Amino acid sequence: MPVTSMIRLARVDFETTDPAQLRAAVRLPQVLQPLPHSMVLRVAVAVGRNAPESRDFVLREIPQPVELAGEVRAEERIFAYRLDDADVPRVSAFRSELIARKRDGRGGAIAISVVPRACKVAELPDGPILFTTYLRTAETVDYVAVARDVDLRTLLHGRDIAADTPRCGV
Repeated sequence: MPVTSMIRLARVDFETTDPAQLRAAVRLPQVLQPLPHSMVLRVAVAVGRNAPESRDFVLREIPQPVELAGEVRAEERIFAYRLDDADVPRVSAFRSELIARKRDGRGGAIAISVVPRACKVAELPDGPILFTTYLRTAETVDYVAVARDVDLRTLLHGRDIAADTPRCGV
């Protein structure tokens, strides 16, 4: 995560932010497109010494935000999302659960990420296959890069995710 993003995202208070205003976006090479109804917002929480617990929330596509137009480079597209209406109360319930744990003195750390799932419309070129994810909250006002120019070929050590990407429509 870029340092400037860390500073901006540190202002986000998961206990009070409005889930209905949460937006996410992903920048992908044109050879990739998001799989329909498969983008999720993952909220992972580590409480005390326990292993992190994560929950996925469904994201629904919205028109590309004007403020991200400057982020698009040649041969790329940006796809933007909001929480599905049905998942807004789920996020609120999860938040209430976390607040209760915090009151019990079990504190913890939270990580929010956008999990892009895509298919390829053509064969992937050699070299890096880069993607960037963004998050916008009521506190950040604008979209903030969460993961910038991450290579699908090296994201997971020992596994080339780009090579495992399915062909669209198959």
